[in-house]
Amino acid sequence: ISLALYLYLFYAVDKYTLAVSDPGGPREHKIQRKPKWFDKNVVIENFNPNWRCVVAEDAHDVTENRFKEEKELTGNIALTGEPAGRQIWTNSNHVGTTGKTTEQQHNDIHEGIVQEMAAGGRRYKGFNPSINPNSADRIFRAQQIRDYLAAGNEPPKTNRWPKTPSEAAKKGAHFYSMLLTKDGHWAGDYGGPHFLLPGLVITWYIMGQPERMLDNEQCALIKHYIIVHQQADGGWGMHIESPSTMFGTTMMYVALRLLGVGIDNIVIQRSRAYIKYAGGAIMTASWAKFYLCLLGCMEWEGHNSVPPEMWMLPNWCPFHPGRMWCHARMVYLPMGYLYGSRFVYPQAESDPLIASLRQELYCTPYKTIPWMKTRHMVADTDNYSSIPLIMKIANNCLARYETWSIFQSFREWAREKGLKFSIDYMAAEDLQTNFINIGPVNKVLNMISAFHDADYNLDDHKVVKHMMRVPDYLWVAEDGMKMQGYNGSQAWDTSFAVQAFHESGLLDEFPQVSKSVYKYLERTQILSTHTSQSSPAFDYEGDAFRNKYYRHVSQGGWPFSTSAHGWPISDCTGEGLKGVMSLMECETVQKAIKAKEVI
Repeated sequence: ISLALYLYLFYAVDKYTLAVSDPGGPREHKIQRKPKWFDKNVVIENFNPNWRCVVAEDAHDVTENRFKEEKELTGNIALTGEPAGRQIWTNSNHVGTTGKTTEQQHNDIHEGIVQEMAAGGRRYKGFNPSINPNSADRIFRAQQIRDYLAAGNEPPKTNRWPKTPSEAAKKGAHFYSMLLTKDGHWAGDYGGPHFLLPGLVITWYIMGQPERMLDNEQCALIKHYIIVHQQADGGWGMHIESPSTMFGTTMMYVALRLLGVGIDNIVIQRSRAYIKYAGGAIMTASWAKFYLCLLGCMEWEGHNSVPPEMWMLPNWCPFHPGRMWCHARMVYLPMGYLYGSRFVYPQAESDPLIASLRQELYCTPYKTIPWMKTRHMVADTDNYSSIPLIMKIANNCLARYETWSIFQSFREWAREKGLKFSIDYMAAEDLQTNFINIGPVNKVLNMISAFHDADYNLDDHKVVKHMMRVPDYLWVAEDGMKMQGYNGSQAWDTSFAVQAFHESGLLDEFPQVSKSVYKYLERTQILSTHTSQSSPAFDYEGDAFRNKYYRHVSQGGWPFSTSAHGWPISDCTGEGLKGVMSLMECETVQKAIKAKEVI
Protein backbone atom coordinates (compact mmCIF):
# COMPACT_ATOMS: atom_id res chain seq x y z
CA ILE A 1 0.00 0.00 0.00
CA SER A 2 2.82 2.40 0.88
CA LEU A 3 4.56 1.69 -2.42
CA ALA A 4 1.33 2.24 -4.35
CA LEU A 5 0.72 5.56 -2.59
CA TYR A 6 4.29 6.66 -3.25
CA LEU A 7 4.06 5.79 -6.95
CA TYR A 8 0.73 7.60 -7.28
CA LEU A 9 2.14 10.70 -5.57
CA PHE A 10 5.20 10.58 -7.81
CA TYR A 11 2.97 10.33 -10.92
CA ALA A 12 0.74 13.20 -9.79
CA VAL A 13 3.66 15.50 -9.00
CA ASP A 14 5.37 14.67 -12.28
CA LYS A 15 2.21 15.20 -14.35
CA TYR A 16 0.65 18.25 -12.72
CA THR A 17 3.57 20.34 -11.45
CA LEU A 18 6.40 22.15 -13.19
CA ALA A 19 9.87 20.63 -13.17
CA VAL A 20 12.18 22.05 -10.51
CA SER A 21 14.37 23.68 -13.17
CA ASP A 22 11.44 25.03 -15.22
CA PRO A 23 11.74 28.83 -15.15
CA GLY A 24 8.03 29.31 -15.93
CA GLY A 25 6.66 32.14 -18.05
CA PRO A 26 7.25 35.88 -17.80
CA ARG A 27 6.61 37.47 -14.42
CA GLU A 28 3.14 38.88 -13.95
CA HIS A 29 4.55 41.97 -12.25
CA LYS A 30 7.79 43.12 -13.82
CA ILE A 31 10.24 44.96 -11.60
CA GLN A 32 9.48 48.63 -12.15
CA ARG A 33 12.55 50.02 -10.44
CA LYS A 34 15.49 51.02 -12.61
CA PRO A 35 19.13 51.26 -11.62
CA LYS A 36 20.55 54.78 -11.46
CA TRP A 37 24.13 55.91 -11.03
CA PHE A 38 25.78 59.28 -10.70
CA ASP A 39 26.78 60.57 -14.12
CA LYS A 40 30.53 60.91 -13.74
CA ASN A 41 33.65 59.54 -15.38
CA VAL A 42 35.99 57.70 -13.02
CA VAL A 43 39.55 56.51 -13.54
CA ILE A 44 41.58 54.30 -11.21
CA GLU A 45 43.90 56.53 -9.19
CA ASN A 46 47.58 55.54 -9.10
CA PHE A 47 46.90 52.49 -11.24
CA ASN A 48 50.00 50.33 -11.58
CA PRO A 49 50.67 50.03 -15.34
CA ASN A 50 52.55 46.78 -14.71
CA TRP A 51 49.33 44.88 -14.05
CA ARG A 52 48.94 42.30 -16.78
CA CYS A 53 47.09 39.12 -17.56
CA VAL A 54 49.26 36.00 -17.82
CA VAL A 55 48.02 32.64 -19.04
CA ALA A 56 48.65 28.89 -19.00
CA GLU A 57 52.14 27.81 -17.85
CA ASP A 58 53.12 31.43 -17.20
CA ALA A 59 50.15 31.77 -14.84
CA HIS A 60 51.21 28.63 -12.95
CA ASP A 61 54.77 29.94 -12.61
CA VAL A 62 53.56 33.27 -11.26
CA THR A 63 51.35 31.66 -8.60
CA GLU A 64 53.89 29.08 -7.49
CA ASN A 65 56.70 31.65 -7.27
CA ARG A 66 54.54 34.05 -5.31
CA PHE A 67 53.69 31.47 -2.67
CA LYS A 68 57.25 30.20 -2.42
CA GLU A 69 58.67 33.72 -2.07
CA GLU A 70 56.16 35.12 0.39
CA LYS A 71 55.94 32.15 2.73
CA GLU A 72 59.15 30.28 2.00
CA LEU A 73 57.16 27.07 1.67
CA THR A 74 59.36 24.08 0.98
CA GLY A 75 56.76 21.38 0.36
CA ASN A 76 55.20 20.45 -2.96
CA ILE A 77 52.84 23.31 -3.76
CA ALA A 78 52.76 22.81 -7.52
CA LEU A 79 49.39 23.46 -9.13
CA THR A 80 47.76 20.41 -10.67
CA GLY A 81 45.68 20.05 -13.81
CA GLU A 82 46.07 21.18 -17.40
CA PRO A 83 47.35 24.81 -17.41
CA ALA A 84 45.84 25.70 -20.80
CA GLY A 85 43.27 28.47 -20.47
CA ARG A 86 44.24 29.59 -16.99
CA GLN A 87 44.21 33.41 -16.90
CA ILE A 88 45.27 35.46 -13.88
CA TRP A 89 46.19 39.06 -13.20
CA THR A 90 49.44 40.02 -11.54
CA ASN A 91 51.86 42.93 -11.30
CA SER A 92 55.57 43.28 -11.90
CA ASN A 93 56.42 42.04 -8.41
CA HIS A 94 55.39 38.54 -9.41
CA VAL A 95 55.74 38.41 -13.20
CA GLY A 96 59.49 38.32 -13.61
CA THR A 97 60.22 38.12 -17.35
CA THR A 98 57.52 35.58 -18.14
CA GLY A 99 55.87 36.21 -21.48
CA LYS A 100 57.09 39.79 -21.80
CA THR A 101 58.56 41.46 -24.85
CA THR A 102 61.50 43.80 -24.39
CA GLU A 103 61.05 47.28 -22.99
CA GLN A 104 62.54 48.80 -26.14
CA GLN A 105 59.99 47.02 -28.33
CA HIS A 106 57.17 48.42 -26.23
CA ASN A 107 58.68 51.90 -26.27
CA ASP A 108 58.62 51.87 -30.06
CA ILE A 109 54.84 51.45 -30.10
CA HIS A 110 52.55 54.46 -30.53
CA GLU A 111 50.41 54.24 -27.41
CA GLY A 112 47.70 56.39 -28.97
CA ILE A 113 47.07 53.72 -31.61
CA VAL A 114 46.92 51.04 -28.93
CA GLN A 115 44.38 52.92 -26.83
CA GLU A 116 42.27 53.84 -29.87
CA MET A 117 41.95 50.22 -30.91
CA ALA A 118 41.46 48.99 -27.33
CA ALA A 119 38.54 51.40 -26.96
CA GLY A 120 36.99 50.30 -30.24
CA GLY A 121 37.64 53.68 -31.84
CA ARG A 122 35.70 55.50 -29.11
CA ARG A 123 37.07 58.39 -27.12
CA TYR A 124 37.60 57.20 -23.56
CA LYS A 125 37.08 59.65 -20.68
CA GLY A 126 36.80 57.16 -17.84
CA PHE A 127 34.45 54.48 -16.53
CA ASN A 128 30.89 55.81 -16.26
CA PRO A 129 28.30 53.25 -15.07
CA SER A 130 25.43 55.63 -15.89
CA ILE A 131 26.36 55.17 -19.56
CA ASN A 132 27.30 51.49 -19.32
CA PRO A 133 27.97 49.59 -16.07
CA ASN A 134 29.87 46.91 -18.02
CA SER A 135 33.58 47.31 -18.58
CA ALA A 136 35.03 47.47 -22.11
CA ASP A 137 38.08 45.40 -21.10
CA ARG A 138 40.38 48.20 -22.23
CA ILE A 139 43.27 47.18 -19.96
CA PHE A 140 43.40 43.62 -21.24
CA ARG A 141 42.83 44.59 -24.85
CA ALA A 142 45.54 47.26 -24.71
CA GLN A 143 47.97 44.70 -23.30
CA GLN A 144 47.28 42.20 -26.07
CA ILE A 145 47.42 44.81 -28.83
CA ARG A 146 50.65 46.22 -27.41
CA ASP A 147 52.27 42.78 -27.36
CA TYR A 148 50.98 42.01 -30.86
CA LEU A 149 52.54 45.18 -32.29
CA ALA A 150 55.76 44.73 -30.30
CA ALA A 151 56.20 41.36 -32.02
CA GLY A 152 56.39 43.21 -35.36
CA ASN A 153 52.84 42.51 -36.57
CA GLU A 154 50.74 44.98 -38.54
CA PRO A 155 47.41 46.15 -37.05
CA PRO A 156 44.21 46.49 -39.08
CA LYS A 157 43.87 49.87 -40.78
CA THR A 158 41.84 52.26 -38.65
CA ASN A 159 41.55 54.94 -41.34
CA ARG A 160 39.93 52.75 -44.00
CA TRP A 161 36.34 51.54 -44.01
CA PRO A 162 35.60 48.07 -45.46
CA LYS A 163 33.56 48.18 -48.66
CA THR A 164 32.06 44.66 -48.61
CA PRO A 165 30.80 42.26 -45.93
CA SER A 166 33.80 40.04 -46.61
CA GLU A 167 36.21 42.91 -46.00
CA ALA A 168 34.37 43.79 -42.79
CA ALA A 169 34.59 40.18 -41.56
CA LYS A 170 38.28 40.01 -42.39
CA LYS A 171 38.98 43.27 -40.58
CA GLY A 172 37.07 42.02 -37.56
CA ALA A 173 38.98 38.74 -37.62
CA HIS A 174 42.24 40.69 -37.85
CA PHE A 175 41.26 42.71 -34.77
CA TYR A 176 40.37 39.61 -32.76
CA SER A 177 43.56 37.86 -33.84
CA MET A 178 45.40 40.57 -31.91
CA LEU A 179 43.49 39.64 -28.74
CA LEU A 180 44.24 35.90 -28.87
CA THR A 181 46.29 34.79 -25.88
CA LYS A 182 49.57 32.96 -26.37
CA ASP A 183 48.01 29.58 -25.47
CA GLY A 184 45.27 29.99 -28.12
CA HIS A 185 42.14 31.21 -26.31
CA TRP A 186 40.20 34.45 -26.16
CA ALA A 187 40.08 35.85 -22.64
CA GLY A 188 37.74 38.48 -21.22
CA ASP A 189 35.76 39.92 -18.33
CA TYR A 190 33.21 37.43 -16.97
CA GLY A 191 32.12 39.55 -14.02
CA GLY A 192 28.64 40.84 -13.23
CA PRO A 193 27.17 39.45 -9.98
CA HIS A 194 27.73 41.71 -6.98
CA PHE A 195 27.46 39.06 -4.26
CA LEU A 196 30.60 37.13 -5.29
CA LEU A 197 33.39 39.58 -4.42
CA PRO A 198 32.11 40.30 -0.88
CA GLY A 199 32.04 36.56 -0.22
CA LEU A 200 35.74 36.41 -1.03
CA VAL A 201 36.50 39.48 1.10
CA ILE A 202 34.60 38.01 4.07
CA THR A 203 36.52 34.73 3.65
CA TRP A 204 39.84 36.61 3.46
CA TYR A 205 38.97 38.51 6.64
CA ILE A 206 37.84 35.40 8.53
CA MET A 207 41.11 33.65 7.61
CA GLY A 208 43.19 36.47 9.07
CA GLN A 209 43.59 38.68 5.98
CA PRO A 210 46.48 36.68 4.44
CA GLU A 211 48.40 38.86 2.02
CA ARG A 212 49.17 35.91 -0.22
CA MET A 213 45.42 35.63 -0.86
CA LEU A 214 44.74 39.34 -1.36
CA ASP A 215 47.55 41.89 -1.11
CA ASN A 216 47.23 45.63 -0.52
CA GLU A 217 47.19 46.51 -4.21
CA GLN A 218 44.47 43.97 -4.93
CA CYS A 219 42.42 45.27 -1.99
CA ALA A 220 42.71 48.82 -3.34
CA LEU A 221 41.41 47.72 -6.76
CA ILE A 222 38.57 45.78 -5.12
CA LYS A 223 37.54 48.86 -3.11
CA HIS A 224 37.59 50.93 -6.28
CA TYR A 225 35.35 48.42 -8.06
CA ILE A 226 32.79 48.42 -5.26
CA ILE A 227 32.72 52.21 -4.90
CA VAL A 228 32.32 53.02 -8.63
CA HIS A 229 29.34 50.67 -8.88
CA GLN A 230 27.41 52.24 -5.98
CA GLN A 231 24.10 53.64 -7.18
CA ALA A 232 22.62 57.04 -6.47
CA ASP A 233 20.29 55.64 -3.77
CA GLY A 234 23.32 54.35 -1.86
CA GLY A 235 22.81 50.70 -2.70
CA TRP A 236 24.11 48.01 -5.02
CA GLY A 237 22.12 45.54 -7.07
CA MET A 238 22.43 41.78 -7.12
CA HIS A 239 24.40 42.33 -10.33
CA ILE A 240 25.84 45.33 -12.14
CA GLU A 241 22.68 46.10 -14.16
CA SER A 242 20.22 45.45 -11.32
CA PRO A 243 18.45 48.13 -9.27
CA SER A 244 19.62 48.23 -5.66
CA THR A 245 18.73 45.28 -3.44
CA MET A 246 19.35 44.49 0.20
CA PHE A 247 21.35 41.43 -0.86
CA GLY A 248 23.82 43.40 -2.96
CA THR A 249 23.91 46.37 -0.59
CA THR A 250 24.49 44.43 2.63
CA MET A 251 27.25 42.35 1.06
CA MET A 252 29.04 45.34 -0.50
CA TYR A 253 28.71 47.42 2.68
CA VAL A 254 30.31 44.71 4.81
CA ALA A 255 33.08 44.16 2.23
CA LEU A 256 34.02 47.85 2.21
CA ARG A 257 34.14 48.00 5.99
CA LEU A 258 36.33 44.87 6.14
CA LEU A 259 38.62 46.44 3.54
CA GLY A 260 39.19 49.40 5.82
CA VAL A 261 36.73 52.02 4.57
CA GLY A 262 35.76 54.16 7.57
CA ILE A 263 32.32 54.42 9.13
CA ASP A 264 32.13 58.13 8.27
CA ASN A 265 33.03 57.72 4.60
CA ILE A 266 30.27 59.18 2.39
CA VAL A 267 29.95 55.92 0.44
CA ILE A 268 29.40 54.04 3.70
CA GLN A 269 26.97 56.65 5.03
CA ARG A 270 24.78 56.47 1.91
CA SER A 271 24.84 52.67 1.97
CA ARG A 272 24.00 52.48 5.67
CA ALA A 273 21.05 54.82 5.15
CA TYR A 274 19.74 52.47 2.44
CA ILE A 275 20.08 49.44 4.74
CA LYS A 276 18.43 51.16 7.71
CA TYR A 277 15.57 52.48 5.57
CA ALA A 278 14.82 48.89 4.46
CA GLY A 279 14.69 47.69 8.08
CA GLY A 280 18.28 46.63 8.69
CA ALA A 281 20.21 43.50 7.73
CA ILE A 282 17.47 41.22 9.08
CA MET A 283 15.70 42.08 5.81
CA THR A 284 18.51 40.91 3.52
CA ALA A 285 18.46 37.71 1.44
CA SER A 286 19.39 34.26 2.78
CA TRP A 287 22.89 34.02 1.28
CA ALA A 288 23.82 37.40 2.77
CA LYS A 289 22.49 36.19 6.12
CA PHE A 290 24.66 33.10 5.81
CA TYR A 291 27.82 35.19 5.31
CA LEU A 292 26.84 37.44 8.21
CA CYS A 293 26.53 34.36 10.43
CA LEU A 294 29.99 33.19 9.38
CA LEU A 295 31.43 36.61 10.17
CA GLY A 296 29.71 36.83 13.55
CA CYS A 297 27.43 39.71 12.54
CA MET A 298 24.27 37.61 12.83
CA GLU A 299 23.33 34.72 15.11
CA TRP A 300 22.80 31.31 13.51
CA GLU A 301 19.26 31.29 14.95
CA GLY A 302 18.47 33.96 12.36
CA HIS A 303 19.20 31.58 9.50
CA ASN A 304 17.04 28.68 8.40
CA SER A 305 18.47 25.21 8.95
CA VAL A 306 20.90 23.72 6.42
CA PRO A 307 21.27 20.21 7.89
CA PRO A 308 24.28 18.27 6.60
CA GLU A 309 22.64 15.02 7.70
CA MET A 310 20.40 15.26 4.62
CA TRP A 311 23.28 13.52 2.82
CA MET A 312 22.59 10.45 4.97
CA LEU A 313 19.15 9.94 3.43
CA PRO A 314 18.83 7.02 1.00
CA ASN A 315 19.59 8.06 -2.58
CA TRP A 316 16.07 7.23 -3.74
CA CYS A 317 14.62 9.90 -1.43
CA PRO A 318 13.19 12.79 -3.51
CA PHE A 319 14.71 15.31 -1.06
CA HIS A 320 18.23 13.93 -1.23
CA PRO A 321 20.77 16.74 -2.01
CA GLY A 322 22.36 14.51 -4.64
CA ARG A 323 19.26 15.14 -6.77
CA MET A 324 19.90 18.88 -6.86
CA TRP A 325 21.26 20.73 -9.88
CA CYS A 326 25.05 20.54 -9.63
CA HIS A 327 25.59 24.23 -8.76
CA ALA A 328 22.91 24.17 -6.06
CA ARG A 329 24.26 20.87 -4.73
CA MET A 330 27.86 22.05 -4.53
CA VAL A 331 26.84 25.23 -2.67
CA TYR A 332 24.54 23.33 -0.30
CA LEU A 333 27.45 21.02 0.55
CA PRO A 334 29.77 23.56 2.30
CA MET A 335 26.79 25.52 3.61
CA GLY A 336 25.57 22.38 5.37
CA TYR A 337 29.02 21.73 6.80
CA LEU A 338 29.48 25.28 8.08
CA TYR A 339 25.93 25.49 9.43
CA GLY A 340 26.23 22.08 11.09
CA SER A 341 29.55 23.10 12.63
CA ARG A 342 28.05 26.46 13.67
CA PHE A 343 31.20 28.04 12.30
CA VAL A 344 31.84 31.65 13.36
CA TYR A 345 34.90 33.82 12.73
CA PRO A 346 37.14 32.84 15.68
CA GLN A 347 37.88 36.44 16.76
CA ALA A 348 34.30 37.69 16.33
CA GLU A 349 33.73 38.45 20.03
CA SER A 350 37.01 40.36 20.45
CA ASP A 351 37.18 42.15 17.09
CA PRO A 352 36.08 45.81 17.46
CA LEU A 353 35.10 45.99 13.77
CA ILE A 354 32.63 43.12 14.21
CA ALA A 355 31.22 44.85 17.29
CA SER A 356 30.79 48.02 15.24
CA LEU A 357 29.11 46.19 12.34
CA ARG A 358 26.62 44.65 14.78
CA GLN A 359 25.53 48.21 15.55
CA GLU A 360 25.74 49.59 12.03
CA LEU A 361 23.69 46.93 10.26
CA TYR A 362 20.58 46.87 12.45
CA CYS A 363 17.86 49.27 13.53
CA THR A 364 17.64 47.88 17.08
CA PRO A 365 20.35 46.80 19.54
CA TYR A 366 21.96 43.55 18.42
CA LYS A 367 21.34 41.66 21.66
CA THR A 368 17.63 42.46 21.64
CA ILE A 369 16.88 41.04 18.18
CA PRO A 370 14.60 37.95 18.30
CA TRP A 371 16.65 36.05 15.74
CA MET A 372 14.35 33.06 15.37
CA LYS A 373 11.54 35.35 14.21
CA THR A 374 13.68 36.99 11.53
CA ARG A 375 14.38 33.81 9.52
CA HIS A 376 11.71 34.42 6.86
CA MET A 377 12.08 38.20 6.72
CA VAL A 378 13.18 39.68 3.39
CA ALA A 379 12.82 43.15 1.89
CA ASP A 380 10.28 43.66 -0.90
CA THR A 381 13.15 44.67 -3.20
CA ASP A 382 14.63 41.18 -2.82
CA ASN A 383 11.45 39.13 -2.78
CA TYR A 384 11.58 38.06 -6.43
CA SER A 385 9.92 34.73 -5.72
CA SER A 386 8.02 34.50 -2.46
CA ILE A 387 8.71 31.49 -0.25
CA PRO A 388 5.67 29.15 -0.54
CA LEU A 389 3.76 28.24 2.60
CA ILE A 390 4.87 24.61 2.48
CA MET A 391 8.52 25.74 2.48
CA LYS A 392 7.92 27.99 5.48
CA ILE A 393 6.29 25.10 7.32
CA ALA A 394 9.22 22.82 6.45
CA ASN A 395 11.72 25.43 7.67
CA ASN A 396 9.76 25.92 10.89
CA CYS A 397 9.78 22.17 11.48
CA LEU A 398 13.55 22.12 10.93
CA ALA A 399 13.90 25.02 13.38
CA ARG A 400 12.21 22.88 16.03
CA TYR A 401 14.45 19.97 15.07
CA GLU A 402 17.47 22.25 15.69
CA THR A 403 16.30 23.50 19.11
CA TRP A 404 14.09 20.91 20.81
CA SER A 405 15.94 18.65 23.23
CA ILE A 406 13.80 15.67 22.27
CA PHE A 407 15.74 15.48 18.99
CA GLN A 408 19.15 16.13 20.52
CA SER A 409 20.52 12.58 20.69
CA PHE A 410 19.44 11.72 17.16
CA ARG A 411 20.57 15.11 15.82
CA GLU A 412 24.05 14.79 17.29
CA TRP A 413 24.45 11.24 15.97
CA ALA A 414 23.20 12.06 12.46
CA ARG A 415 25.00 15.41 12.28
CA GLU A 416 28.36 13.87 13.05
CA LYS A 417 27.91 11.48 10.14
CA GLY A 418 26.67 14.29 7.88
CA LEU A 419 29.64 16.52 8.72
CA LYS A 420 32.09 13.69 8.10
CA PHE A 421 30.55 12.93 4.70
CA SER A 422 30.45 16.63 3.78
CA ILE A 423 34.13 17.30 4.46
CA ASP A 424 35.03 14.12 2.56
CA TYR A 425 32.84 15.17 -0.38
CA MET A 426 34.39 18.67 -0.41
CA ALA A 427 37.88 17.14 -0.44
CA ALA A 428 36.84 15.09 -3.49
CA GLU A 429 35.42 18.19 -5.21
CA ASP A 430 38.65 20.06 -4.51
CA LEU A 431 40.74 17.32 -6.12
CA GLN A 432 38.37 16.77 -9.05
CA THR A 433 38.58 20.46 -9.90
CA ASN A 434 42.22 21.03 -8.92
CA PHE A 435 40.96 23.31 -6.11
CA ILE A 436 39.13 25.60 -8.56
CA ASN A 437 35.70 24.22 -7.57
CA ILE A 438 32.56 24.45 -9.67
CA GLY A 439 32.03 28.18 -9.08
CA PRO A 440 32.97 31.20 -6.97
CA VAL A 441 30.43 30.65 -4.17
CA ASN A 442 31.39 27.10 -3.28
CA LYS A 443 35.03 28.07 -3.91
CA VAL A 444 35.15 30.43 -0.93
CA LEU A 445 32.87 28.27 1.25
CA ASN A 446 34.97 25.18 0.56
CA MET A 447 38.04 27.22 1.46
CA ILE A 448 36.55 28.27 4.84
CA SER A 449 35.55 24.64 5.44
CA ALA A 450 39.10 23.44 4.72
CA PHE A 451 40.43 26.19 7.02
CA HIS A 452 38.09 25.03 9.79
CA ASP A 453 38.93 21.36 9.25
CA ALA A 454 42.65 22.23 9.42
CA ASP A 455 42.17 23.85 12.87
CA TYR A 456 42.65 27.32 11.36
CA ASN A 457 46.11 26.53 10.00
CA LEU A 458 46.87 28.78 7.02
CA ASP A 459 49.86 26.63 6.08
CA ASP A 460 47.82 23.46 5.80
CA HIS A 461 48.33 21.84 2.39
CA LYS A 462 44.66 22.04 1.38
CA VAL A 463 44.28 25.64 2.55
CA VAL A 464 47.37 26.71 0.60
CA LYS A 465 46.10 24.93 -2.51
CA HIS A 466 42.80 26.79 -2.15
CA MET A 467 44.46 30.18 -1.82
CA MET A 468 46.61 29.49 -4.89
CA ARG A 469 43.46 29.18 -7.00
CA VAL A 470 41.84 32.44 -5.86
CA PRO A 471 43.48 34.42 -8.73
CA ASP A 472 41.63 32.19 -11.23
CA TYR A 473 38.43 34.07 -10.33
CA LEU A 474 39.77 37.65 -10.30
CA TRP A 475 39.75 40.02 -13.27
CA VAL A 476 41.07 43.56 -13.71
CA ALA A 477 39.33 46.11 -15.91
CA GLU A 478 38.82 49.85 -15.98
CA ASP A 479 36.28 49.58 -13.14
CA GLY A 480 38.77 47.82 -10.83
CA MET A 481 39.21 44.23 -9.68
CA LYS A 482 36.17 41.96 -9.62
CA MET A 483 35.32 38.33 -8.96
CA GLN A 484 34.02 36.50 -11.99
CA GLY A 485 30.98 34.24 -12.14
CA TYR A 486 33.24 31.31 -13.06
CA ASN A 487 36.99 30.96 -13.53
CA GLY A 488 36.32 32.45 -16.96
CA SER A 489 34.43 31.55 -20.13
CA GLN A 490 37.47 30.56 -22.17
CA ALA A 491 36.33 27.37 -23.93
CA TRP A 492 32.83 28.69 -24.56
CA ASP A 493 33.98 31.97 -26.10
CA THR A 494 36.80 30.43 -28.09
CA SER A 495 34.56 27.72 -29.56
CA PHE A 496 32.09 30.30 -30.89
CA ALA A 497 34.79 32.68 -32.10
CA VAL A 498 36.61 30.06 -34.16
CA GLN A 499 33.30 28.93 -35.68
CA ALA A 500 32.78 32.53 -36.79
CA PHE A 501 36.22 32.45 -38.48
CA HIS A 502 35.21 29.19 -40.16
CA GLU A 503 31.82 30.40 -41.39
CA SER A 504 33.48 33.53 -42.78
CA GLY A 505 35.99 31.40 -44.69
CA LEU A 506 38.91 32.99 -42.86
CA LEU A 507 40.66 30.15 -41.03
CA ASP A 508 43.37 29.81 -43.69
CA GLU A 509 43.73 33.60 -43.87
CA PHE A 510 44.91 33.53 -40.24
CA PRO A 511 46.98 30.32 -40.00
CA GLN A 512 48.57 31.12 -36.64
CA VAL A 513 45.15 31.68 -35.08
CA SER A 514 43.86 28.38 -36.50
CA LYS A 515 46.79 26.32 -35.22
CA SER A 516 46.83 28.01 -31.81
CA VAL A 517 43.10 27.56 -31.23
CA TYR A 518 43.26 23.92 -32.37
CA LYS A 519 46.03 23.21 -29.85
CA TYR A 520 44.08 25.00 -27.14
CA LEU A 521 40.83 23.11 -27.77
CA GLU A 522 42.71 19.81 -27.84
CA ARG A 523 44.32 20.59 -24.46
CA THR A 524 41.02 21.82 -23.05
CA GLN A 525 39.13 18.58 -23.70
CA ILE A 526 38.77 17.31 -20.13
CA LEU A 527 41.27 14.68 -18.95
CA SER A 528 42.58 14.24 -22.50
CA THR A 529 46.26 15.14 -21.99
CA HIS A 530 49.09 13.53 -20.08
CA THR A 531 49.19 16.51 -17.70
CA SER A 532 45.50 16.31 -16.86
CA GLN A 533 45.57 12.54 -16.51
CA SER A 534 48.47 12.89 -14.07
CA SER A 535 46.29 14.99 -11.74
CA PRO A 536 44.25 13.51 -8.84
CA ALA A 537 41.07 14.31 -10.80
CA PHE A 538 41.71 11.36 -13.13
CA ASP A 539 41.49 8.95 -10.19
CA TYR A 540 37.81 9.88 -9.73
CA GLU A 541 36.65 8.69 -13.16
CA GLY A 542 35.77 5.21 -11.92
CA ASP A 543 32.14 4.17 -11.36
CA ALA A 544 32.52 3.87 -7.59
CA PHE A 545 33.67 7.46 -7.12
CA ARG A 546 31.23 8.86 -9.67
CA ASN A 547 28.31 7.18 -7.94
CA LYS A 548 29.49 8.21 -4.50
CA TYR A 549 29.92 11.86 -5.44
CA TYR A 550 27.05 12.22 -7.95
CA ARG A 551 29.25 12.95 -10.96
CA HIS A 552 28.87 12.03 -14.62
CA VAL A 553 31.81 11.00 -16.77
CA SER A 554 34.20 13.94 -17.23
CA GLN A 555 36.79 12.57 -19.65
CA GLY A 556 36.22 13.64 -23.23
CA GLY A 557 33.86 16.53 -22.55
CA TRP A 558 34.56 20.21 -22.89
CA PRO A 559 34.11 22.71 -20.05
CA PHE A 560 32.78 26.24 -19.99
CA SER A 561 36.20 27.48 -18.89
CA THR A 562 39.25 25.23 -18.49
CA SER A 563 40.15 21.56 -18.48
CA ALA A 564 41.46 21.93 -14.92
CA HIS A 565 38.00 23.06 -13.80
CA GLY A 566 36.88 19.56 -14.62
CA TRP A 567 33.10 19.90 -14.95
CA PRO A 568 31.93 18.91 -18.47
CA ILE A 569 28.84 20.66 -19.80
CA SER A 570 26.65 19.31 -22.60
CA ASP A 571 26.35 22.47 -24.71
CA CYS A 572 30.00 23.40 -24.11
CA THR A 573 30.98 19.91 -25.27
CA GLY A 574 28.86 20.39 -28.39
CA GLU A 575 30.39 23.76 -29.23
CA GLY A 576 33.93 22.59 -28.42
CA LEU A 577 33.50 19.64 -30.75
CA LYS A 578 32.05 21.88 -33.48
CA GLY A 579 35.04 24.20 -33.08
CA VAL A 580 37.48 21.30 -33.52
CA MET A 581 35.56 19.93 -36.52
CA SER A 582 35.53 23.39 -38.11
CA LEU A 583 39.29 23.69 -37.68
CA MET A 584 39.92 20.22 -39.10
CA GLU A 585 38.31 21.34 -42.36
CA CYS A 586 40.88 24.09 -42.94
CA GLU A 587 44.04 23.39 -44.94
CA THR A 588 46.29 25.00 -42.32
CA VAL A 589 45.31 22.55 -39.58
CA GLN A 590 45.31 19.56 -41.94
CA LYS A 591 48.93 20.34 -42.91
CA ALA A 592 49.86 20.91 -39.26
CA ILE A 593 48.41 17.51 -38.32
CA LYS A 594 50.35 15.77 -41.10
CA ALA A 595 53.52 17.57 -40.03
CA LYS A 596 52.76 16.58 -36.42
CA GLU A 597 52.80 20.23 -35.36
CA VAL A 598 49.49 19.53 -33.63
CA ILE A 599 47.87 16.28 -32.49
